[in-house]
Amino acid sequence: MNPRKIVIYFAVPFGVTLTLIAMYFSGVETLQRIVSPRIISMNPNAGREFGLLENLQNIIILAMVIIAFLASRRKEASIERWGFRLLAAFAVFVFLEEIDYGLHYYEYLNDISWKETRGTFNLHNEGDTTQITKMILDLGMVVLFVLLPLVALKVDHPLLRYITPDRYAILTMIAMLALRTIAHSLRDHGFGLGGTINKNLSEFRELVIYYLFMLYLIDLGFRRSWPWAKEKPSD
Repeated sequence: MNPRKIVIYFAVPFGVTLTLIAMYFSGVETLQRIVSPRIISMNPNAGREFGLLENLQNIIILAMVIIAFLASRRKEASIERWGFRLLAAFAVFVFLEEIDYGLHYYEYLNDISWKETRGTFNLHNEGDTTQITKMILDLGMVVLFVLLPLVALKVDHPLLRYITPDRYAILTMIAMLALRTIAHSLRDHGFGLGGTINKNLSEFRELVIYYLFMLYLIDLGFRRSWPWAKEKPSD
């Protein structure tokens, strides 16, 4: 067992998210509003964008943009360089989706009532997209962060070694499942009444998801090299 990795992959995401859950369900309105505010002039789904929970997610996503960009400049194989450029672009897209392309900030700064706006501008909250996205993401994370590390223990292949996350990522997945159970249990027992994310507790899970993908990106970008890279090509 590696104590350092236990801290990074389990203690940090579990401790930070559990603290946010405790604040939100504490019954202390001030603490709850720090995590997910209620702004009178705004729809609750928009007002929560100004809270600590959502903004921690945004910080992690921006960190992934920077990580992917830096990795794209240091990689030797063209396939890696272009892969990380695409990842950086995708992270920018995810960030814009998360902040609703700045719509809520525009509404707040211009004192526009939520009754005077269309409500959302992003794609992942349209129709059934949210549930479909969650299902695909959940399945993908189980395959990537649980099954692949287990398979890699038995199968030795250069490409598999390259793409397989650190096996300690399994601890993060366990932490995410435990945190989801805690949050839903607290809500079901009547805690957190009046909160702005009672119907969307997956926000706590999203924080852990983004954190885990950030760790994976760091690992790929700075600790691994394309198995068949020979020399740094010219662009």
